[in-house]
Amino acid sequence: MELINIGSDGRDFFKILPKDWQDIIVPIWEDYKRGARIYVFKNDGELAAGGIVFNGAPPNMTVFEIEEGQKYVELGFQYIGFLFVDPKYRNQALGSKWLMALKVKFPNQSYWLTIEEEGLRSFYEKNGFKCVTESKDPNNPEWILIYKP
Repeated sequence: MELINIGSDGRDFFKILPKDWQDIIVPIWEDYKRGARIYVFKNDGELAAGGIVFNGAPPNMTVFEIEEGQKYVELGFQYIGFLFVDPKYRNQALGSKWLMALKVKFPNQSYWLTIEEEGLRSFYEKNGFKCVTESKDPNNPEWILIYKP
């Protein structure tokens, strides 16, 4: 599949996201879309997977992200958020293929992201990301991972 830049028009992409993710991004998208691009994979015209690359800070940064992640924004890293594969297209390694396609398209770009589920850590590490810090709050676990070419 080819990585397609659909720019900042998120309507179709947002439809494949889980409702709780839509509740986060849709209400604030107008404020963030100028500094973001949405990249997707399509299968016969249907969105199969995608994610958002933010040029600056992502929306709704947590205290942990502000304290620990802001330095990556200042260093020119771009933030990857809302990476999602439609359930109909799971088990085809589309998440990994999406990350690889992004790294191929922008070979000199560094990225950072935050995860709230430790189980995702191995996925990102298999895709070249390195965990650089984790929150100390047991009630709100978060990990910051970075990728440098």
